Amino acid sequence: MIFNAQQNDGIASDFLVQHLMSSRSKKTRKRKEKRVSSGEIIVGLVILVIAVWGVYSLTQPSSTQTTTTTSSSGAPDFALPVVGSNGLTGQTVTLSSFRGKVVLLEFMVPWCPHCQDMAPVLEKLYQQYGSQNVVFLSVSGAWPEQAGGPPASASDAAQFMRVYGASWTFVYDSSNSVFNKYGVTATPTFFIIDKNGMVANTYQGEVAENTLAADLTRLNA
Repeated sequence: MIFNAQQNDGIASDFLVQHLMSSRSKKTRKRKEKRVSSGEIIVGLVILVIAVWGVYSLTQPSSTQTTTTTSSSGAPDFALPVVGSNGLTGQTVTLSSFRGKVVLLEFMVPWCPHCQDMAPVLEKLYQQYGSQNVVFLSVSGAWPEQAGGPPASASDAAQFMRVYGASWTFVYDSSNSVFNKYGVTATPTFFIIDKNGMVANTYQGEVAENTLAADLTRLNA
């Protein structure tokens, strides 16, 4: 067998080229793997931030935020039994009987903490505007405090009046039918009704005293 140095050099060169190409290919794959890995980390961080923000948003109380809606629609009429500080009085109130007066209509439930917070505000406004052709009317609903629990009762509304010194008129919506008629989904919700029975403003949540006072003054002018 004759040893061919030139042929051997060629084989060595081919081997070297293949080795270099293989090394470059491995480095390229590693760089790609690193890039993919970094991308996955970024995507994971974005998903984590979104998830944390979602959980935070869901745990924030929304009822304290005031939502205002200006409307010119007619307030649906209703008739409901009156609640006094000792329970049902046997009397009935019809909304349309207040035509010609400004009406501050509140939808509430006795166990609602934001309704409780608003009680002193409404009492102060009632003492100021109650003798000025302005009607304060609270519709107490029967929604239970906890799912599956007993509904709020007229007695609960009466107790609310005693505890918070509420001296304006309360009525009891035992079937929540008036709540549904007005599309109320949160408490407290306020409808400011003008002398013609039209809804001038709607507020959802706790409302500043001066905001309600401005509406009552303007509509009662």
